[in-house]
Parts: sequence; structure tokens; C-alpha cells
Amino acid sequence: MPTPPLTDAQCLEVVNAKAEYGSIKDAAASLGLHPNTFTNRLNNAKRRGLHLSEGIRTAARNAQLSHSEAKGGWIHNYDDEGKKIGTTRWSAPESGLPDLIEQLQDAFNDIQPVAPSTPPAHVMADLCTLYPLMDVHFGMQAWGRETGGDNYDMRTAAGDMFYAFDKLDALTPASKRGILLIGGDFFHADDERAETPQSKHKLDVDGRQWKVLNDGVALIAKVIDRLAEKHADVLVRVIRGNHDIHAHLVLTFALSERYRDSPRIIIEKEPRDLFMVQWGACLIAAHHGDKAKPDRLAMYLSDVCSFWSATRHRHIFTGHVHHDAAKDLGPMRWESLRAFCPPDSYAASMGYGGRRAIQSITFHKQDGIVLRAIDPIERPECA
Repeated sequence: MPTPPLTDAQCLEVVNAKAEYGSIKDAAASLGLHPNTFTNRLNNAKRRGLHLSEGIRTAARNAQLSHSEAKGGWIHNYDDEGKKIGTTRWSAPESGLPDLIEQLQDAFNDIQPVAPSTPPAHVMADLCTLYPLMDVHFGMQAWGRETGGDNYDMRTAAGDMFYAFDKLDALTPASKRGILLIGGDFFHADDERAETPQSKHKLDVDGRQWKVLNDGVALIAKVIDRLAEKHADVLVRVIRGNHDIHAHLVLTFALSERYRDSPRIIIEKEPRDLFMVQWGACLIAAHHGDKAKPDRLAMYLSDVCSFWSATRHRHIFTGHVHHDAAKDLGPMRWESLRAFCPPDSYAASMGYGGRRAIQSITFHKQDGIVLRAIDPIERPECA
């Protein structure tokens, strides 16, 4: 026999459970449903408009509008004698970033976590090493004959990454803490449309977005596993970029689930664009650098950082512009770091031919920055 259609009562049941429990996983468990079944029923309820208030549903019925048509309007209010006494404006809720974050959390619930690893036997307790990975643009396609720079695609990006960390590992001390900072635009494209989210500039991409996301997560997981062999604990933060305003969340939540049983590896899940952490007398901060000038970032950081007064060596790192720059901003040092990726066709056509680089920056708890190791990503075949 065919499966009977869902009733409105069944749809309302999942809507109410979702409102009560918050997460799809917990709400589904409360009703004895598989999360996929629960999600299908919830989507069905939204298509029928059952997630809206009774007042909005009544107004839509009175106007003979479907849920998809009833995006908003005016409700006319009348007294018992039929006299109009006022109007109320309403708008149907739309999906936004909170919904996306929730979907990502639910999607990654079934990822099998890696087993906890053994920490290295010897580390330098007063040292912390920052690995700022700026503007990787994973999934970008660049043709050297056109750009005047390196060829670049997912395969060469992965090879460059492993080559770079081989060199950095040989030059970087075994500090107690390692910080992997992915400073925005790790992914070149935000979705299958292959265009920048805001300006809608068309992008040259290598492969389908599904493969880009899959291989990108796997690549960073290998980097984290390697850093965990060198440092006693590893802090990872993925910052939003202007190219991957949504796609960067995939990396954050996938890594969080992968390392949820690894106490030495901390994946920071923080919604704001600003990263900041304290290491003794050092303030280490970062931002992608696309929405505020350095002096504005310094002023904002001094206002919101709870440990500002407890630090003396204050540093903020940005990317976005793909070239080196540095300046003292009062009590803070700002640095713009080179991109990991080479120029693409658009950058080359505009005359931007920035050099590539990746580095590790080691901080002492009292003395601030004491060591840098830099790989300019100059490959023998590209020399």
C-alpha cells in the first residue's frame, strides 16, 4: 500500500518539537523519529506554512494566498461592530545564517571522530607558534601562461601545502601550543555559482563545489594531524572571507566533529569575524581585512578584548589584499600577510602579481615574537 500523506497534525508535531528542543537531533529523538524523517516532515511543514504563527496563517487564508506567495502584508484589525481600528504589518520569516549553522551541525553529527593522539614528549612551555594560512583560495584555477605566475588547482594547492609545512616544520621550534589560523578565503568560491557573493564577479574554478569542500576539509585535517605531532595542543580557527562567507562554515563544523573526542585539538566555533587569543603578555588577533581598515580594527579590538590591559605585545594579522604591509598603530602592531595562492586571471588582468608566502610566527609568553620561519612557496619547477 502507498504511504499515507502527512497530516497537518504530524507536521505541527515536528514544528513544536523543534521549537522545544532546539536541535533536529534532540527533537527527532523525542518523537522516536530518524533525523532524516524528522527533517523531511519539518520541510513539509514549512512548505505548508505551518511554522508561521496562527495570525499569519489566518491572514494568508483570508487573502487566499499560498504560503509561498504570502511573504508579508498588512493585517486590518476591526472591532466587534466591524469598524476598522488599525493595521499591523507582518513579514514571513526567511532562512538566514542561524538556519544554515543549524543545518551544518545536523549534517555533521554522523562524522566519526578521530581517536585521541599521544602528545609529543618534549615541548617548550613558554612558546606558542602561530601558523597564519591566508587566502588559500582552494578550488581556484589559474593558468601560468595567462597570469605570469604559478599554475594552480586543487592538486597543486595540496602539494604546495605539504611542501610548505615540511619546510616550516624543520625551522619551527616545538612550542607548547600551535595555532592554525585560516584567515579567510580558504575556499575560492562560496557555492556552485562560482562567483563572489557580493560583487557577483565570475570565478575560475577547478571542479565541482562538492569535491572542493570534501578535499578542502581533508587537506586541513592532515595539516592539523601534523601539527598535533609537534605541539602539545593545537587551536584551530577558521575566519570568514569575502569569497567564502558561507562555505567557511563547512570547514569549521566538519573539523569540530572530526576532533570532538580529541582534547588536545580545539576547533574554535565563534560567529564573529575577529579572532583573538592571549599567550602570557601577548595578544594574538586576526581578521580577514576586507571590512575595516587597520586603525579601525585596532580601536575595535581595544574596546572588546577582555585581556587587552593584561598584554603588552599586541599583534593583529590580516590578509585579503595578498601582499605584505606592516605598521605600528599605537600600542598594536598590524601586519598584512601574503596570500598562499598565486594570482588568478582577474588579478593578473588588473596588474596584481603579488608574491606568495606562508610562515610560522613564534611567541614567547613575556618577550613577544622571538622567531619567524618563512616559506616563499618557490617551487623548483616554477623557478
